[in-house]
Amino acid sequence: MTEEEQPESHQEPELYLSGDPDMDSLNRFQSLIRKQDDRAMVLSLAAFAEDTLGRLLLVYLRESKQAKELVEGFNAPLGTLSTRIKGAFTIGLLTKEQYEDLEIARRVRNAFAHDWEGLSLESPDIKSLVGKLHAYAVDQRPPPAGGRERLLQALTTILMELRVQVTQHLKYSRRATFVGFRLTTVKPE
Repeated sequence: MTEEEQPESHQEPELYLSGDPDMDSLNRFQSLIRKQDDRAMVLSLAAFAEDTLGRLLLVYLRESKQAKELVEGFNAPLGTLSTRIKGAFTIGLLTKEQYEDLEIARRVRNAFAHDWEGLSLESPDIKSLVGKLHAYAVDQRPPPAGGRERLLQALTTILMELRVQVTQHLKYSRRATFVGFRLTTVKPE
């Protein structure tokens, strides 16, 4: 059955494209994530968070070959979700609550990534972790009690905040301030 022949209820909704690649990728991501099972959703959230944090770090750090080497490529020191979360927090790109929620999400991701028997967001250990999320929401609604919807709300809000931050850093050319100095300005002969 072609897309035109499908009943309206089965057709994919059109995505709003803003022309901003960071926001457009977030819109595409949010349209796909809800269709996934728990494992795929958790792994996708973590992958998108890792990508978003990498983008944020690259946009904020001084534009240099060294910044790219820190964040991208084989064995990059800031190449993992864990190091990107810690790096972004220590240079002031994440709030304490964002940091804590991303760390919880990382722990949930690790549980799913290292379990071959099948894990659920309703598993007691996972549900307990997800219950610790601060779960801020842009619309100010109280967070769902636990499980899938709480994780989705917490992480998609943070990812939106970080993508907006990327856009703002690009728009206003904000980069890490140079604070290095020398004790002398006279070059040695």
